[in-house]
Amino acid sequence: MEQKVELLPLTNDYVFKRVFTKDGEEDLLKDLLSAILNIEIKEIEIKNPEMTKESKEAKREVLDIRAKVNNNSIIDMEMQVEDYNNIDKRSIGYLTKMYSDQLKVGDAYEKPLKTISINILNFNFFKRNAYHSIARIKFEKDDKDKYVDMEYDKEDEYVTEDLEVHYIELPKFMKKNPGVKTKLEQWLWLICGEEGGKVEMAKEENEKVKEASEVLERMSMSYEERWLYDQRMLRKMDEMSLKEHAKQERIRRTE
Repeated sequence: MEQKVELLPLTNDYVFKRVFTKDGEEDLLKDLLSAILNIEIKEIEIKNPEMTKESKEAKREVLDIRAKVNNNSIIDMEMQVEDYNNIDKRSIGYLTKMYSDQLKVGDAYEKPLKTISINILNFNFFKRNAYHSIARIKFEKDDKDKYVDMEYDKEDEYVTEDLEVHYIELPKFMKKNPGVKTKLEQWLWLICGEEGGKVEMAKEENEKVKEASEVLERMSMSYEERWLYDQRMLRKMDEMSLKEHAKQERIRRTE
């Protein structure tokens, strides 16, 4: 009897990027982004498919996925594994940096592409009753003392629609426990992992979800891929131990 391989978790940032930036599998990322953004994606260009090598010399791993979509948007997507209580500030920082990096001295401000940050969180963060939240820069409600009748039938709602942030909180999705009716539901079941056969149902409904599952299975059976994954997890454990040691040392010094 063939032994079933234990799949590497797609909720791991390293595994997530490896699956969705694999050469020749760009359609997987295209389908996932289409599900999240609810748009048709005709063209996609992955801007940073490379993976930082696992070594003692590697200071920082680039585990986000950056892509240009339909020649009119720049997207940065990342699987957030640990809750460091700063995802709100961190995501806005990345978003504005991506936007400003498109500008060079002397460029017109009309030039930058729409900039979108997608954060898939393996934890709950916001006090919101939705697993998929979208944020933009909006005007606040008018102050009556500052009202001027300009005879506008409809006022502008957004300062700009060129900046957009998505937060997908996986524990909330699991608590809702939806079916596999929408494309987003199908992808999120695969990312979350097996739960009451929902993954198998998602693969039956969506060919791209099935293909991504096969990529993940091949990756999970690779000795080299598992070694890289294990090395990353060991290094993260070492980093957490060092941070905890530093925290305890600061507490000791203040006593």
